[in-house]
Amino acid sequence: MNTFTLPYSVNIDGQEYAVRTDYRVILEILIMLRDPDLTDGDKEEALLRMFYRDRPPDRKKAVKACLDFIDPKPASRPGPELVDWEYDFDLLAGPVNRNLGFECREAKELHWRTFVGAFLEIGPESLFSRVLRVRHKLKTGRKLEKHERQLLNHSRELVVVPSRYSEEEQEILNAWQSPRI
Repeated sequence: MNTFTLPYSVNIDGQEYAVRTDYRVILEILIMLRDPDLTDGDKEEALLRMFYRDRPPDRKKAVKACLDFIDPKPASRPGPELVDWEYDFDLLAGPVNRNLGFECREAKELHWRTFVGAFLEIGPESLFSRVLRVRHKLKTGRKLEKHERQLLNHSRELVVVPSRYSEEEQEILNAWQSPRI
C-alpha cells in the first residue's frame, strides 16, 4: 500500500481484496458490533458481508484486516469508550463538516480515512469536545469543573448515552419496572 493514497483494498496473505470504504459503511459496522442482540458469530458474518466486496477465504484474517482498516493504529492503552457513533452523529457532524468544508451527509461517497481525519481535527471548544470531556471525567471518576457541571445539568441528554440492552434484558427490566397490582 502506498502511504500517500487512500486504500480501497486490504492485503491478506499477499492477495488484495476490494472493500467498501465509505464512512457510512464503517459506521454501520461499528454500530452493528455493539448490538447486544447479535452473537459474536453473527457480528463476524455481518462484518464480512458489509465490508468486503469479495469475501476472503480466511475468516479470522479477514475480520482482523477489517478492524485494522477501521483503526490502523489502535491506542496501546485503551481508555473508556466515549463516542457512540450512532447517538453522537448529529453532534459531531457539524464540526466534521466544518473541517471538510462540505456536508458529509450529502457526499455521494466519503472515504473512511478522510472522515476520520476530519473527525480527529474537531476543535477542543466544540460542543462535541466539551461533551466528551465531561463523559471522560464521569467515567474516570474525576471531579467536574463548574462549567462542566452546568453542561451536564442543562444537556444531560447529550452527555449521558442511554444504555443498550438486548431484547431479553429489556423484557426483564420492563417486567421489573412495571407496576404490580
